[in-house]
Amino acid sequence: MLFAALALAAVEPPPPRPMAVEAVRDTITDSVRASATLLDAGQRLTVTCDPADHDGVRISFSSSRWLARGSFITHERPLVYRFDSEAPRRHIWWVRDRGAFMRGRSRAGRFLYGLITAERLVIRARDVEDHEFDLSFRIAGAYPAIRELLEACGETELRTQLYGPA
Repeated sequence: MLFAALALAAVEPPPPRPMAVEAVRDTITDSVRASATLLDAGQRLTVTCDPADHDGVRISFSSSRWLARGSFITHERPLVYRFDSEAPRRHIWWVRDRGAFMRGRSRAGRFLYGLITAERLVIRARDVEDHEFDLSFRIAGAYPAIRELLEACGETELRTQLYGPA
């Protein structure tokens, strides 16, 4: 009986670290760059807000596998993701090496709503050998972290959409 319990415990990966926010203020311009990172089983999901670098919020993930490239010129590729038992969504992501990102307020808003309300995220991708694989994230601490990130960056419109009036 003890060996069965130990074997079962060895199969389950450790719980994910709760999403952590890091905000940095530029000493010259006073602009704020913030990121919230979720680490689960060696995979990373990051939500970044950097008004100087890109407009609005950017969502990115990294994988231990090299991803199939997207379009030759733009590096765009459609990827499918799913939160809990919701319907899968297919969106264009910019793919590079072992990671991908998406940005834009409308796409980011839908993604962030799923992130703060769900317990699990699965992203389906293809590797460079054209094998389909899934990246799975157990979501921990996203609700307060995303709120903190949006407040730090001054993203009041998106924060109001997701959390309601302050």
